[in-house]
Amino acid sequence: MNKIDQLKQLRLEEESRLIDAESVEECARVVLDGLVNWSNRHVFSKFGGELSIEIPLGAPNAGVKYAAIDPPKPVVVIYLSMITDIYRDALTFPLISRQLVDETDTLTALHEEPPWNKFPFAFPSGVPELRPGHVHGDLSLACEMVAALHEERQQSKLDAIDVRCRFIMFELMLAWTFFHELGHVLQRHYRFRMAATNQDRVDVFLEWPESHETEDTADTGAIEPVQGDLAAQARELMADAEAMDLTLKYVHASGRLCFPTLYLLYCSVSCMYQRFYRKYEENLNITNHRHPHPALREQVSEAFLSWSMSDYLVARKLVPDREHAALVVTYITVRANLFVGLFRASRIEARDETSGLPSYMRLQTEAHRADMLRYQDTLMPYIESQMAQVRQWHLLPGNRMDEWLEMLRAHQRGRMGGGDAPPTDGEPPR
Repeated sequence: MNKIDQLKQLRLEEESRLIDAESVEECARVVLDGLVNWSNRHVFSKFGGELSIEIPLGAPNAGVKYAAIDPPKPVVVIYLSMITDIYRDALTFPLISRQLVDETDTLTALHEEPPWNKFPFAFPSGVPELRPGHVHGDLSLACEMVAALHEERQQSKLDAIDVRCRFIMFELMLAWTFFHELGHVLQRHYRFRMAATNQDRVDVFLEWPESHETEDTADTGAIEPVQGDLAAQARELMADAEAMDLTLKYVHASGRLCFPTLYLLYCSVSCMYQRFYRKYEENLNITNHRHPHPALREQVSEAFLSWSMSDYLVARKLVPDREHAALVVTYITVRANLFVGLFRASRIEARDETSGLPSYMRLQTEAHRADMLRYQDTLMPYIESQMAQVRQWHLLPGNRMDEWLEMLRAHQRGRMGGGDAPPTDGEPPR
């Protein structure tokens, strides 16, 4: 288990107490109610079903329960404490990003390395330049009012760009969380759970057991991995893929898919995965949890997002070719991993050597690449077998799960000398 700094933990708890949970929930409902309406319009109304959402009190958690299966009437559950934790990260990320730029040589060192030393997209500030139009339409007025208040206060540490960053990351982390749970529903994962337990009814499927200890934790089961656990881990990667695709489409549909929001999307998803790291070991051995190690989850999701965005950038002629697209995506990926990794370490991790990499970032280095690939290869048979069934009963037409699976296969073939990256039709994500 990675080491937690108890003083930092106390600071986080104090910050949580200072957050106005009622106001945070009000903002969250603006985003979540829109996502529920989209889901019903495009999916559940066609089957005579209905999706709804609940925001209960309790320890940070999220999941799905079913009022009925036929027609499907799922309920996405996201606990208020998890929403306020997400808000807390969104609030502090731009401040710590600026601190990393102003007080360390982290960004300077990155930008001195080729090709970033001549890269036109590289930005020198903690977060990219953000305009009011980058913020969710129904939150933009509130965002600009808050930004104006901070700019009027001479001692405020936040400027307008910081405030916009806060609103955008809050929205994106919420959207990704919602779409992950929706992914379980769209892929009908309850059927696997019912078959494994010989049940004829569906209970609440929470991400983590309700007995888990405190905030920012992942599930804490203690049994040795068996086939059912590895199958469950595979389903989490499948739900992650759905979440990544739908979040990307969500941003694109609102006309806000551009370099600044793409960078914040990478940062937001990375923040979510690193939130789950707290109860995992500092290695990439197969875990005894229902969820794969968050570093693996991030690596697989990030690969899908990067592959999708490379196609999109070329198709929209925003870059001349895939080589230039790869440069843009690589810069965003490297920078997001760097800043989010240092952000998390500064917020919670106990570090003996401040000059060394935080533990999560070490798992993302070349030294652990073989372990990462071995973990992914172990789950591939469970992904393949369950995808064969999900393909038949997926609720959302036009989903990109087959493309995600082909990407995994192609990367596996490439490592084994059997081929290159998956072929694409040059079209942006639909």
